[in-house]
Amino acid sequence: MGGIGLVGGAMNSWFVWLAFALVAIVLGLISYFFSLRVLRVAAAIVALATVAYLTWYGLTHPPKASGSLSDAFTRGVDALIRALFHLPSVPPKHYVPGPGRIGWLVIAVLLVIGYRLLEALSQHCHASCLDTSELTHAEQTDPSGDGKSTPTDVRRHAQLAAKFKFWLPAVEVRAPAILPGGSRSSALASIAEASGVNGGSLAGAIIRFFGMLWPSPRKMRVRVWVDCDDSTAKTDGPTRVTVSLDDPRTGASIGTKTLAAGSLDDAACVAAGYVARRIFAGDPTAPPWCTGTADGGELAAMVLARQVRVYPETEIEVKQARCTKIELLEEVAHGSQCAGVARYELAHLHDLNRHHAQALELHANNQEQYPRFYRGRYRLAMSLEMIASSDPCTRMNKKEKDTFDAVLRILHQWDGKPLGKSEKYYVENDKLVLCTGLRSYLLKAAWKELQEIGQYLTLRDVIWHSFWHRNERGVLKPYWRRRHRQSFHDGVHLAQLLVAVRQTLNHKEEKKKLPHGLAQLLLAVRQTLKADPLPHPQKALRIATAIAGDSSCIAGLLGIPYGWRPKWSERKDPPTIGKRLRTRRWPMQYSTPSWPAAYNLACVYAAIYAARNHQPNARKIENELQCLVEKVVTSLEFAINNPECEMERPSEWIDSDPDFGCLRSCDDHSSEEFTNFLANLKRRDYPPVSTTQHDAAAVQTSPQKRASAEAAL
Repeated sequence: MGGIGLVGGAMNSWFVWLAFALVAIVLGLISYFFSLRVLRVAAAIVALATVAYLTWYGLTHPPKASGSLSDAFTRGVDALIRALFHLPSVPPKHYVPGPGRIGWLVIAVLLVIGYRLLEALSQHCHASCLDTSELTHAEQTDPSGDGKSTPTDVRRHAQLAAKFKFWLPAVEVRAPAILPGGSRSSALASIAEASGVNGGSLAGAIIRFFGMLWPSPRKMRVRVWVDCDDSTAKTDGPTRVTVSLDDPRTGASIGTKTLAAGSLDDAACVAAGYVARRIFAGDPTAPPWCTGTADGGELAAMVLARQVRVYPETEIEVKQARCTKIELLEEVAHGSQCAGVARYELAHLHDLNRHHAQALELHANNQEQYPRFYRGRYRLAMSLEMIASSDPCTRMNKKEKDTFDAVLRILHQWDGKPLGKSEKYYVENDKLVLCTGLRSYLLKAAWKELQEIGQYLTLRDVIWHSFWHRNERGVLKPYWRRRHRQSFHDGVHLAQLLVAVRQTLNHKEEKKKLPHGLAQLLLAVRQTLKADPLPHPQKALRIATAIAGDSSCIAGLLGIPYGWRPKWSERKDPPTIGKRLRTRRWPMQYSTPSWPAAYNLACVYAAIYAARNHQPNARKIENELQCLVEKVVTSLEFAINNPECEMERPSEWIDSDPDFGCLRSCDDHSSEEFTNFLANLKRRDYPPVSTTQHDAAAVQTSPQKRASAEAAL
């Protein structure tokens, strides 16, 4: 290390300039791609390393130099400056004098200016902060003059401003929390001037001067105006609000929009959605699926939909509230520039209402417009698997069949192949029935999506995408931790296991429809060649064993060697659920922190149960069927008891999932345990309420809405 950058005991000018250029480039890239905090940490590390190197250089050059560390640092800085200003035309033995105090001051000022430019670049590449100081300044007047009759413009403006400030954080807008419209430098200057000490005024002036020179984040100042007349002077009536965004420094207008809503509460949400969209559009750290149309209608609809709650939460009222949410999101979710999060939210609601074709279309549109929205692609794969299930229970009307045709067109655009003759479907008794060829096609599409999602969230790709894609850094930040990454990956592994089981059962069903002989042999060879190998099969079996206690039937169905078994499997007393929910620290550990993995495993056992139950000798294997039902219930209990489970009412998801359709519709003794489990789960999700509360809720519900909710159930 002592010879690096040294020629004949002196610093090499070319090496010093090269190091200076590299440090400037690295800090510039950090300021452009990372936050201000990362830039300051990197600059502090560079400064400490430079100080340490210059002090070491001053202690060793000249050899056996005496003096303190400050003298050594001074000698090192003098040598660095002489190397920086050493020209090639100067003779090697020509002495370049030190810079002196004035030279040091000039160099320090240049370094501060350079660092200021780096911070200015970093703050320019961040979202604008929102200045809400003008919201409380109501310029509207009270036309009545008494302030006691109907709500006046001033009071409506005050209510709108308060609700607007409340709903802004709901769409995760960055806003200053302490001093809106102010700055830290002006606050410090005011404190210094009001302290009363000698020189306080001078200190305040100096602070204000450097506060003007130092870079500050971009700001947007928001103003709102409530358009009110005699016909709309009610808080629960139609309201028009004008939102204005401008630059507080120059006063230049950034955007102005007049928005309409059904009430004052809705107007605040609509205004918050518009402001959030404008901030997201100028934020390089916001993912593209968070922004949408210019007026932010989908963001406002999501906020409004989340407000729809009922009490008491009976099944009919919850169903009605869900229909209201769907109506709110349906108005904005079908545009070409709709935000992906709004489509994702609406697809969940459609799944709960058993409209799986509409949910599949929304996920397919999201994948086409936002291919890096990994949660949407995971739900797309699961929707494809649900549609391709052996026992679809969704009733299809003409609109849903047209929707399914649109999904098929999108899938064939990805694949680039025309629709084959075997890839057909028909409607029987108002139910969609898929041919085995179309089921195989959908399962292959789901397999492809799961493969890409599993690769996207590996540790190597998480690190790479966090540095390369700035707008995904906040999304990928939780997956740097092993538990979050492992939980999602285990869910993907068990989803691939579910698709593999579906493909195997689908191939067996297709073979039964062919005559024995050469045709069946050729089909078996063709399917074997096209079969996708299950990645990490032993790992998937260990996860399944940790959840359900045994996975031998899955290994036998897929032809996976099942030699490794945990020690507790012989005693048939698996560890407690707390131990099985632990993060795996070594490869052969039998545990998983993933609730999606447990839910997908329940779907695997339900698929095997449906295939075995349709066999002619189903009564002879009743014990085996009952064992499969027990594993379904055990897996669902593992998922529901997980503290990280995201299902608000698990009974709704289980009751609407077509993977469990065979268990819900079967009336034999083998599925009795699942039926009892689902009934107990519904009683837990919808606890009994008093008659007075139920009657009060029924009075608030109109007869038409109540009848439609009961019909939907």
